[in-house]
Amino acid sequence: MRRDGFTLIEMIIVVVMIGVIAVIGFPKIRLALDQTNVRSTRVFLSTAVATARAAAVQRGCRTAVHFASGSGTVWVTACSRANPALIDTIGGVANLASRYNVTLAATNDSIQFDPRGLSMANATTTVRITGATSYGTDSVLVNQLGRVVR
Repeated sequence: MRRDGFTLIEMIIVVVMIGVIAVIGFPKIRLALDQTNVRSTRVFLSTAVATARAAAVQRGCRTAVHFASGSGTVWVTACSRANPALIDTIGGVANLASRYNVTLAATNDSIQFDPRGLSMANATTTVRITGATSYGTDSVLVNQLGRVVR
């Protein structure tokens, strides 16, 4: 006698095994995704600071990286190439809080660079990044010269 298909007991065993694997795996996947989002935010902030420094040297004017800590928004401004009296936003305004599901807390609201590419702040600026879980935290430290020191 030949049967096609599975018995009810076999199906229940497979469903229970899938459930156990899911219960074990989902928290680790969520933690890994959160750590990846925090790392991506750190890379984005480092790139924004490097972009501001490069624009200051290229354009020969003051530039700034702005942080809106409450909304998690970051943008870079510099003088316009066509009219140096005007201000341009370089690369657009990025809402990192909604893009990467993180919160930002910066010690200063902006970092300004002079035409030589040096920071105009007398102190270091720290941007603290916090992910959705308590394990996903990191920070970006910009020293007095304007260099990103992790």
